[in-house]
Amino acid sequence: MAFPLAGLLRVRGTQERIAAEQLSLASERHRLAEAAVSTAEESVAAIDTEIQDGATLLAMAAARSAGASMLADLRALTEMTAAEQADAQTTHVAARRELKGLERLESAHQSEADKADRDREQSALDEIAVVMTVRRGGQDA
Repeated sequence: MAFPLAGLLRVRGTQERIAAEQLSLASERHRLAEAAVSTAEESVAAIDTEIQDGATLLAMAAARSAGASMLADLRALTEMTAAEQADAQTTHVAARRELKGLERLESAHQSEADKADRDREQSALDEIAVVMTVRRGGQDA
């Protein structure tokens, strides 16, 4: 007997794979955002601090200001991607839980179907044994 929820099981499997893919993409975006923050921090730290004249001072101040602004934006992006990753993780866990529940139902259904098949086979064997016994009994008489 076919599992009556086989179609739903396939849908849940697809949903779980999509959720896993979304989690992977969110994790990659978060990793890239963290790498961008590290690169920006290194760039800001590498700004030369030697001041030779007023123009150098203005250029250094502008560079530090721009770097600090970019760093703040990148940190905000990192927080956003971390939240996105957490949401994707929650969605994946829920999809996985639903899939596993249906897989357990399918396994139980298969066990019951196998048991029913074994019971039918045993009944057929018992019937054959009874018929054979009756026939042998008729030959002995």
